[in-house]
Amino acid sequence: MSDQNITKLLTQLHEALQAHPQLDDESKGMLDQIASDVAELHKDEEQHQALSDKLEQQAVEFEQAHPTLSEILRQIVDTLGRIGV
Repeated sequence: MSDQNITKLLTQLHEALQAHPQLDDESKGMLDQIASDVAELHKDEEQHQALSDKLEQQAVEFEQAHPTLSEILRQIVDTLGRIGV
């Protein structure tokens, strides 16, 4: 169930990125890196807290300008928290 939720949220993140072409390259790069980190989570236990912190920081930065992206990032943080990450 958790892997399916993460996969679904990552798909939503990618779709939202495609729907927001006005994002600057730095933001797109950071979100792509976050998606990659989440996808690779099961391989490196030490990166869990750093990833959660990065996701939360990016969600806060997108709160006003990109609320859809912010909500998806918060859902990823929430899902990771529920599975103990």
